[in-house]
Amino acid sequence: MDSKKINCLKGDDEIDNIEFIVATDLHYISPKADPEGELIEICKTKGDLKQMRYASEIIDVLIDEVIKYKPNGGLIICGDLTYNGEMVSHIDLMKKLQKIIDNKINIYVIPGNHDIKNYNAYKYKASQKVPIKSVFPEMFKQIYFNCGYENAKDLDENSLSYVTEISEDLWLVMLDTNFYQNNNWKNPVAIKGILSDSTYEWLEKNLKEAKEKNKKVITVTHHSLVDHNDLMNKGYTLENNQRLIELYAKYDVILNLSGHLHIQHIKPGYSKTTKKRKIYDVATSSLVVCRNQYATLKYKPKKEIYYKTRVVDVSRWAFKKGILDNNLLHFNYYSYNYAYTQTYKKIYFELLRRNLSEYEAKMMSSTLSKLNPAFFSGTVVEIYRIIEVSDNYKIWSLVSDIFYHKYIDSIMKEKKYDHNTLRLSLREDDGSFGEVIWNKDKG
Repeated sequence: MDSKKINCLKGDDEIDNIEFIVATDLHYISPKADPEGELIEICKTKGDLKQMRYASEIIDVLIDEVIKYKPNGGLIICGDLTYNGEMVSHIDLMKKLQKIIDNKINIYVIPGNHDIKNYNAYKYKASQKVPIKSVFPEMFKQIYFNCGYENAKDLDENSLSYVTEISEDLWLVMLDTNFYQNNNWKNPVAIKGILSDSTYEWLEKNLKEAKEKNKKVITVTHHSLVDHNDLMNKGYTLENNQRLIELYAKYDVILNLSGHLHIQHIKPGYSKTTKKRKIYDVATSSLVVCRNQYATLKYKPKKEIYYKTRVVDVSRWAFKKGILDNNLLHFNYYSYNYAYTQTYKKIYFELLRRNLSEYEAKMMSSTLSKLNPAFFSGTVVEIYRIIEVSDNYKIWSLVSDIFYHKYIDSIMKEKKYDHNTLRLSLREDDGSFGEVIWNKDKG
């Protein structure tokens, strides 16, 4: 594919907007690695919220919606493209994504911690897990060569990071934050994220050039730039994250896109040295976790950046395809019920082991089962009042010493915030650069 910069300049003052679609944590597994669907049952048993039964269909719907929406900036995928880095999954996923490229829409990918040198890459068959090939960095780059690497402005020699010129005004920096170098059979996959000194040097060189040329920069990482939750940060937030925050502040980067957590969450990081500049990290929720959403990102030069989530319309897609699977035809209900049930089963049996009555365990499980899908979809603000006044919620005080009580408290802190929408000012003339703009859509 001939990927070219968007020519933004229409006239002396009129500049086109640039639009992206942002998705992350697809966790695709090829049917060649799971020919009998045994992984579905494994995930159910573990209480995993990932909707592996319909992951392939969900990705197909995303691809169709990207083609229909036709974002002139392209599709950004923030890592964890595959379930556990299976080579066949990478190859087959790229075959799916090729449909987007064939429609002359750019794709930009970075790996996630699951994607490279993963020793948990298995073929699931006859209740057995048989090790199969994962991919190494160079192979990842070869498979996804048309997804950012082919036309990159600059490639980091020491990671899979790269810089792309999206337009005359905007650069996109895709950062490989994964620590896969030391993966082995004893330690199959590293969760943590880190940037090497050499990658920091490479990044600063590019950010300095962008600032000198008056270019705006949006960055993408798999790991979080900031702690998004009191309990979910170790292994999820980039190690020594303040160093990256300070680098962003120095060169006027105000937006980072991330994944990894599977939750929908927006939070700023604060520079300690550059006028307490705020840099927003937007963690987009996993495509295969309820509510099964992605985001649209609109860049309006010299005006604003506007981020907003959108739920994949699986039901409409299934209806148009003539698919008779009732779960797909009523997918929003099915997906929510799956997340609710997975949470309920996991918590209920844990509470019974605490010698609580069956009645108490049911009430308490019901509370967390409602909160969990809302937390992962960034919609706690919509239900927290109902939860807060319920008797079910009050009973949790009986087991205040267990992890899940702390987990609920960490979720309820989100009650005042909409994590599905963000507007950031790009205006420098009035001093509002980097500030959140009042959202008229919310009134």
